[in-house]
Amino acid sequence: MAKLYTFITGPNGAGKSEFLYSLGDEASWRYDETAGLEERHLVMDETLEVVLFAAVDGSRFDRLMQVPERDLLGYIVLVDSTAPETWDQARLMMLNSRGYALLPTVIAANKQDLPGAHPPEEVGAALGLESMVSVCECVATDPMTVRGVFLQLLYSVNAEIERLDALIAELERLAASGGE
Repeated sequence: MAKLYTFITGPNGAGKSEFLYSLGDEASWRYDETAGLEERHLVMDETLEVVLFAAVDGSRFDRLMQVPERDLLGYIVLVDSTAPETWDQARLMMLNSRGYALLPTVIAANKQDLPGAHPPEEVGAALGLESMVSVCECVATDPMTVRGVFLQLLYSVNAEIERLDALIAELERLAASGGE
């Protein structure tokens, strides 16, 4: 069975654990105390499993570096929308991840249900909406918004695949016409 991975990062207290809990049932969630990792395993069918994982200590990236780039779908950066003092750290975590492999990234502006939560657009602007980076609202304890964040990542991956398909088609057209 093929496995694809999504790395979830963000400052401590941003909601990574709650996010993973909200994605499924207890049976598909794992905690590796030795490695300090939380994982959610989603079996799509007999040929594909998607593993979403986060380091309990949000500043650790060692497990990410063990996943071959070709097996990564992208990144989800959990950000506490009520704590702007953590946004610089979240930005650095996003840059560290994208420095390993430039992949689609979703900034999940979490805790949107709490008083004082800044709008997702403001959180995204503070972290930087570069190429292949989008932002959406999140309440990590609400399975519907968590699924929406994951769907946003999958839509972003699909958009990049479509861009590659268009590039391949153009290069094939040029090759067939002799480069004219």
